[in-house]
Amino acid sequence: MYFQCGEVSCAERVLSGIEENVISKLIKIRGYVFNQRYRDAINYVASENKITEIFEVDGTVFVPLLTACTELSLLKVGRQVHGLFITMFKSYCYDHSLEDDSAIIGSALINIYCKCRSVGEARNCFDAWSPPKVALWNSMISGYMYNGLVEAARALWEEIPERNVVSWTSMISGYVQNHIPREGLDLLSKMYSHGDEFRVEGNCFTFVVGLEACSHITNLEMGKQIHGKLTRTLPKPDIGNVAVGIALVDMYSKAGELSYAQTCFDLMAERDVVAWTSIVTGYAVNGFGSRALEIFEQMMETGIEPNEVTFVSVLTVCSHCGLVDEGLQYFKLMGDKYKVIPREDHYTCLIDMLGRAGRLEEAWTLVGEIEDVKTSNEYFNGSNGSIWAAMLGACQLHGNVEMGRIVAKKMLETKKDVYGTYVTLSNVYAAAGMWNYAYKVRENWRKESDGNGEPAHSWIYTSLY
Repeated sequence: MYFQCGEVSCAERVLSGIEENVISKLIKIRGYVFNQRYRDAINYVASENKITEIFEVDGTVFVPLLTACTELSLLKVGRQVHGLFITMFKSYCYDHSLEDDSAIIGSALINIYCKCRSVGEARNCFDAWSPPKVALWNSMISGYMYNGLVEAARALWEEIPERNVVSWTSMISGYVQNHIPREGLDLLSKMYSHGDEFRVEGNCFTFVVGLEACSHITNLEMGKQIHGKLTRTLPKPDIGNVAVGIALVDMYSKAGELSYAQTCFDLMAERDVVAWTSIVTGYAVNGFGSRALEIFEQMMETGIEPNEVTFVSVLTVCSHCGLVDEGLQYFKLMGDKYKVIPREDHYTCLIDMLGRAGRLEEAWTLVGEIEDVKTSNEYFNGSNGSIWAAMLGACQLHGNVEMGRIVAKKMLETKKDVYGTYVTLSNVYAAAGMWNYAYKVRENWRKESDGNGEPAHSWIYTSLY
């Protein structure tokens, strides 16, 4: 009970007060993994040989152990668990009385190898199960997609003897994850094009990935069709599912239909921090800064604690609306009250906010402070490329050539976004009327890139029907 309620310390105290046995060991391992205390689970098993006698009671104890290894990317430990599984019970996966457990363990093995980028070992596990259960087919397809092997995933998917809703959803989701949303939508349409005898009805996860695909290409018409379909076919509790609601809010927001987004948000049975962040972001990206901040205040009043993503949206609103003092207050609130550690994107918003307001000296001072803290902050990627880019953009906006030169030099030293740096520096000179310098910068880039500059491009969705 304590483990299921997230009270790990209470559960540990209860277990320490009783004589340790196989059941208590099993409960402890599962409890740690359930509460995402993966390292504790691994350390507990490694402290002494506890798994042998546990396996005799419940062979599926391998599943939480493999889950812990997957989340921690412990490939070597995962291989040891796999080897122990084979050694202890070689016939386990072929025992028909344990067929369901076999599929669960097989899926866990495929999952760890794929997540650790060892697809060949995952495929060996898949091939070792004869015949493979549909769950293993689905896991292998998801693993291929996770590693960007789209064609291999599709080829395997075509071989599945009998596809269930998870098979279809895994494939659609894989297309979306690999930035091929149109293929995902085509497959979703194909899923419903079968006759009634062979049709597979989508679940809430199917519709979520379908809506995500629509969001990526701003296909409002298809998004509305999916919305209508899920309203007609899903059970009422699933229609109010948080994930479904968030997907609808995101899809309508990206299409600029904020009234629909707000309605979907209002109809959600429960709203977590992700749901609130999605509606705040929706208003923010569509230019309704005041409304976004109003909803953010409502969110805090309801007791929902904003996370790092929420504050990125809030700081972006303040930047685009010129609310510098408010933005600085929110940044302070982020650390003081909610203990959110500033990431690179938070600092980028601050630099952009100060730069847009013409407070370049303050922005420059902040960049120096960021350079001092980045080495002790695990959330920095090491280059601060976006921070310097925001600073250079501010120099362009206000025609500060000297500062722009210094920033551009710093950016070129990092070797990040070289093309963008040259273009922006050229624009800095152009904004100041220094056309000769602007031309020289572009010429230098052409020489450095051997004439192979990156052409600008954009995408727009069009319907031919």
